[in-house]
Amino acid sequence: MSTRQLMGRRKFLMVSSACAVATAVAGPKLFAAERGAPPRSLTIGFVPLGENGVRPAGDIVAGDGEFIGRGARVSISGASGASAEPSERRAVEIVTNFSYLDGATRKTAPFRAWGCSRVTGCQCSPVSFSVPVDEVQQINFSVETERGRPTTAATRREVLSGETVDSLVLPVTLSLQSGEGLKLARGAYVIVPLYGNDREPRWSAYTLKQVDGRWLLTDSDGNVASFEHFVLRIDYAS
Repeated sequence: MSTRQLMGRRKFLMVSSACAVATAVAGPKLFAAERGAPPRSLTIGFVPLGENGVRPAGDIVAGDGEFIGRGARVSISGASGASAEPSERRAVEIVTNFSYLDGATRKTAPFRAWGCSRVTGCQCSPVSFSVPVDEVQQINFSVETERGRPTTAATRREVLSGETVDSLVLPVTLSLQSGEGLKLARGAYVIVPLYGNDREPRWSAYTLKQVDGRWLLTDSDGNVASFEHFVLRIDYAS
């Protein structure tokens, strides 16, 4: 048996994909006003590691204590939905809220790990990074959206100059502790924003497969699901 190594906080910021760089430069801080309000809620499915059938994430009975001391390796990918028109897409950022101690005070450092731009869609390769689990025994994410004037801006300065009319932050907590959020386990969490009168997907109608290097929901005909969804694939970091 190999000796486990505790993960340093700094390793959390080591990202293995260029997609995070693209997010920092032209982060998707846009949300189409023409498409209405930001999502009212999130629904989350789960696929155990080594399987491809989807079930509600709330069905996970207990967290996996093996993450303590080993940390978690997170890989994020996603799909924009069916529309090929930039003005018809929605933009989303997924932020990892990294908890750390500053003396006796616990603080949070937001790490903008992945973004889905209305201009570029969600076509970039998965972004991977490591998160320690020991201290707080959970991982906290935020799904952030904004709506504003459509643009084809190529720089963050131009993006931020667009008219922003509304924004929303929806938290996602994966925990090893009882009574706190969803349970942290090895597998893939499929996050689906619900807009307006959207209903939760019938998870059993979909499977999780790799398409062009990304983990995505596919239907019985092998087609990628037509709605926005984001996949957080989580395994031991060591």
